[in-house]
Amino acid sequence: MVDWLLTEQLVETFREARAKKPELNAELVGRSEHGEPGRLAGAGTAARIDTTVGGALLVTPKRIARLVGDMASDVVVYESLVGYDWISPEMAEKVALKDDHYDRLYLYPRSSAPIVLDHLGPAVYPLMTFLGRVLEYRSEKVLRRKLDDDVIETLGKTLAAAAGGPFFTDEDLKRLFRRDRESMQILSVMWPGKVNLAAPELVDLLERVVREVLARAEADPTLLTESVGANAVRVQTSLEVYRRVATGEV
Repeated sequence: MVDWLLTEQLVETFREARAKKPELNAELVGRSEHGEPGRLAGAGTAARIDTTVGGALLVTPKRIARLVGDMASDVVVYESLVGYDWISPEMAEKVALKDDHYDRLYLYPRSSAPIVLDHLGPAVYPLMTFLGRVLEYRSEKVLRRKLDDDVIETLGKTLAAAAGGPFFTDEDLKRLFRRDRESMQILSVMWPGKVNLAAPELVDLLERVVREVLARAEADPTLLTESVGANAVRVQTSLEVYRRVATGEV
């Protein structure tokens, strides 16, 4: 079912992009020899992106592959993809780099190093749109089905307590989490519906938040129960369940 949905999204995304920009360096291939076989409607459908330096990529409902002659080698399989970033992994660098590297994407597979796709040209925009659907239909939805509501609620309250509770000063937040209070509060408000729960940087942040909150609650456990509504064991257990699901251990 997911493959069928992503096939529909692939066709719709790249067809609309081509209609808006006829010179787009990407085209739909109805029955690509390197597409996904099967009996579902649209089997074999792919989008071919001709990069600005002469190479080519093939985007299918299951993977992105690099084309070399008649051969296709996988760049990333979506089942392992947990996030992507535009231009640069460092948010602060984006403004400085956007003019020269607007057509660069960083892909984050689970349990392996980031993958860089560059020289994508204007096709970077429909590819980003499609990858958003990939994460929604594969990583995000699968992860949410595996996480109990109380795990998500406990971690959300812990994040909110770190952002606005009695645990950290403004200086603490910057030193420990490299974030100011406003950005922490925004993240806690966005949790969980508007963040990618499978993103590696979010897993890392929550691990640090839980560690520091629990350390500061050791002297006065009532701080934790009053601000989070859970004891240290429940908070730590919720983090461990989330971490194992998000990293693919379960």
